[in-house]
Parts: sequence; structure tokens; C-alpha cells
Amino acid sequence: MSLLRRAITASDNQAAEQLWSSLGAPRTAGRAVERALAAAGDTSTKVQTRRTRAGFTSFGQTRWPLTSQQRFVAGLPCLPASAPILRLMGQVIASQQWGLGSSRVPARIKGGWGPDSAGRYLVRQMGLLELPNGRTVAVSVATIPADGRYDTGVRSLTRIARWLVQHLDVNGVPGRRC
Repeated sequence: MSLLRRAITASDNQAAEQLWSSLGAPRTAGRAVERALAAAGDTSTKVQTRRTRAGFTSFGQTRWPLTSQQRFVAGLPCLPASAPILRLMGQVIASQQWGLGSSRVPARIKGGWGPDSAGRYLVRQMGLLELPNGRTVAVSVATIPADGRYDTGVRSLTRIARWLVQHLDVNGVPGRRC
């Protein structure tokens, strides 16, 4: 549980690598992750199992479209073993409380970021937001800021999340039932 806590609440890459390794050889780990993604609704994502860039995880180089990521996070509460993960997503450390985590509503979130081959950062986040009307909405957001900087991406996602909470009409958003 300590590895999971560090990987989710602090975005600890070393803990994430250890969890990945605990799933077996890279191809075996990739298939296990794909099964979990599919169980939550993302049936199209193929997990990268080869390191494509030195110094970065293979799984971190997976191409994960926002629509697929949103389907996954929307379905996460439907998975029988997701309660500990969702609990940890609601306990991210202060330095991770940007974007959806600073939207001024209760949120269970996980963010990720990394530079492309030119050094420009992609900053992304997914989460479940509990809105004032009692409804929960699954959200996935990302940005590649014009200046390519991580901190600019964090500020952009924070502005996007706050705007979203103020303007989202969840009555028109289809819900998912488990």
C-alpha cells in the first residue's frame, strides 16, 4: 500500500516503476494494465511496454487520448477493487493540488506530465469532481503550453478546472451506472 500511496498521492515515479515491475515482465505488465483499463471502459488504449526514450518509463510514453482517459476515470468507481485507489486520489499532497485539485470542489485526481523530445511539457490530469448539486463528473484535461513549461501548464489547467466547475451543466452530461 505504501508504493500505491506514494505513486498516487505524490506522483512518485520510483514507486510507479516498482508497481509496474510487480506486474511481471513489461509485456505481461502492459497486458495487465490494458485489462484494467478495459474493465473501466477504455478498450482502445495500448500500453507502451518498451522504453522509447532514455530516462523515462515505458508506460509513461503510452499514447492515451483524453476521451479514453475520461472513459477510464468515469468507470473507475465501477471496479470492485478501486476503493483504495479512489481514496488515495482524494488525498493527493499539497504540491499536487493544482488543476482539478484546486477547482474548489471535492476532487479525486491523478495528474501526469513530461517533456516531449523537444523538451516541451504535456501536463494532464484526470479526476472525479463532486459538484455542488451532488453529482459527480469524470473529467480529463491536458495542455501543452506555448512556452513548453511545466509551471505554465499547471497554471493553465488550474484556470481550466475552475472555469469548468463554474460552467458545467451536469444535467446534460450522461452519467454512467455500474
